[in-house]
Amino acid sequence: MSKKDVFTKKNITSDGKNAIFYGDISRKYGCFAQEIINRIDDESYEKATKIEKEQILVNLEDFEYKDVGRCALYQNNIPAAINGNVAILVLKDSFKGIIDLRYISFFLNYKDTIRNYIYQKSVGEKVKRLSKSDFENILITIPSLEVQNKITDNFIELKRKFENDIINLEEKIKIIDENSKVYMEHIFKFY
Repeated sequence: MSKKDVFTKKNITSDGKNAIFYGDISRKYGCFAQEIINRIDDESYEKATKIEKEQILVNLEDFEYKDVGRCALYQNNIPAAINGNVAILVLKDSFKGIIDLRYISFFLNYKDTIRNYIYQKSVGEKVKRLSKSDFENILITIPSLEVQNKITDNFIELKRKFENDIINLEEKIKIIDENSKVYMEHIFKFY
């Protein structure tokens, strides 16, 4: 990305236009990006490169190895400005109907051999970087569309169950905290 594509947190506004910061790809979005978390001012948005629906945004640099090479399939109808050292994957027309982009995003984010390759190829002391050419050399196993859909649907269902479990645990912890305060007040005098 060129310097014109750089916008920072100072460009965030509450009523601005859609934007994705490179560091948010793995920290806030996971495999799929539909809900927009940040908005930036109009001037910065107009200058920035945009990602569009059904494109995959890949983070090519970050402070930790675990975040380098993470990607998110953009699923919002309104384009978003992007910043940082990222790549955008666009599916060629000849592969539509053969490849499920949800599967590609999941595969790049979670396949052990892919993550190990990215760890080995990322360089840098403070900021870890994966070169575009190293990223382009990643071998992606592509099963039939039916298998891709099944893998992705299973992942989405497990993720949904996991998120629901977390919500339930947080609610139980809140109830326990509230009850323990009541018990403490009944058991002890506080001076």
